[in-house]
Amino acid sequence: MVEWKKLGDIANLVRGKVISKDYIRDFKGEYPVYSSQTADNGVMGCINSYMFDGEYLTWTTDGAYAGTIFRRKGKFNITNVCGLIEVNDGNINQNFLYYWLSKTAKSYVLEGMGNPKLMSNVASTIEIPIPSLPEQARIVGILDTFTAAIDNLKAQIALRRKQYEYYRDQLLD
Repeated sequence: MVEWKKLGDIANLVRGKVISKDYIRDFKGEYPVYSSQTADNGVMGCINSYMFDGEYLTWTTDGAYAGTIFRRKGKFNITNVCGLIEVNDGNINQNFLYYWLSKTAKSYVLEGMGNPKLMSNVASTIEIPIPSLPEQARIVGILDTFTAAIDNLKAQIALRRKQYEYYRDQLLD
């Protein structure tokens, strides 16, 4: 039997801070600022300081992409429309948690009042299955393999599209 725990019982949930476009312009640097957008992997810009250093998960708390989960690594910042998940339970593989939340977090998004939201108080209630660590690693291995295959296919499609456009333009000119 698999035990289930709430996200708030296995991880610390932290919100980011307000970082304006003006601040990013005035304090340009090398450390990414992640926001609620999903374009460019959520990067809003880069500044000369960082809030976090390590491997974490983040989620978009507000807007059309609320509930989108990201893996983050290194030194970075998050805005007030992002949340950070810091696993504090040794029985959780962070990548397993990433895949589980990617599948389930959007179902916890509240749509009321016109702006979709997944705030920390709601995110902390997400139920997480806790299989054994070897089973979590096995699941992650399978999903990582499929993810890599999909990324490879997307790259091949992009190359084929460029090739098609080149030949189309050559043939029609």
